Order: sequence, then structure tokens, then C-alpha cells
Amino acid sequence: MSIDRRLPAGSVTRFEPPRPLRYTMPDLERESGIPARTIRYYIAEGLLQPAYGRGPTATYDSDHLLRLRFIQYLKDERLSLSDIQERLSTLTPDDIATALKVELEPSAEPWRHYALHADFQIMVRDHSVSRRDPAREQAFDLIVEYARSVLDDLERRTHG
Repeated sequence: MSIDRRLPAGSVTRFEPPRPLRYTMPDLERESGIPARTIRYYIAEGLLQPAYGRGPTATYDSDHLLRLRFIQYLKDERLSLSDIQERLSTLTPDDIATALKVELEPSAEPWRHYALHADFQIMVRDHSVSRRDPAREQAFDLIVEYARSVLDDLERRTHG
């Protein structure tokens, strides 16, 4: 059965956001590195909300995973579970995600952007001066030169 993807003029397409990702207990163990027994203990102690459902079909969401990672981070900082629980009680999932991003993600690498045409741009990772490679720089110069000549020809044919 084929689906006609064309829409009548003036129609509105409704966007359905994706449902939140759900984890099983084995998924949560694998992603967090924390054993199921410890996860269940954290739930019993109120550090995590209970699972959705019960038994082997129970699922967990990204908030469970974020909180587990944050709990581990705070444990590594030598905080007691009562201190961790107090801290977690005031944080939203966005707060935790922000805290983990600040603590765990490396800083972004800078990129140079070269606009060769209104519709054509090249991005190149900007290595520090000590890591500049003359062969890479020469390759980039050749690419830019060739791209500009092709874009100029296209522009002449289109507007000339």
C-alpha cells in the first residue's frame, strides 16, 4: 500500500513529538553502570521515583537515568545518601541535565565557517596553531578554489 505524501494546498500538518524513551531494568543497569539491586534501593529510599508498571514489564524514563548518573556523581564527591536525597528533591530533570552537561561534557571544538556562496558554506575544524597541517591547509585551499570556480560558472549560466 502506497501513501500519498502530497498535501492539499493550505493544509496543516500536525507534528507529533516522539514519545519519551523508556528503559527496562537491564537497559538502566547497562546505561548507568549501577546494579538493579542498588537502583531498587534508591527507589525504596526515595532518591528515584518508582518505575512505570510492575515486574518484568516495568519501565523507566530518561529522568531515572539522569538521576542515577547524578547520584553517582554526587557519591563520587563523597556526599551521603541523605545529602544526595536533599539535593535531588529540589532539582528538576532540566536542572540535573544542565549540571551533568557542565560537569561531564567536553568543551566544543571551534569550527571555521567559509561562505563561498549564499547557498554554499564549508566548515573546517579550527585546530590550534601547533596542530596545523600544511597538507590539510593546501587541500582546503584547493577545495575552496574548485568550489568557487564551479559556483561562479553556475552563477554565470543562471544569470548570464
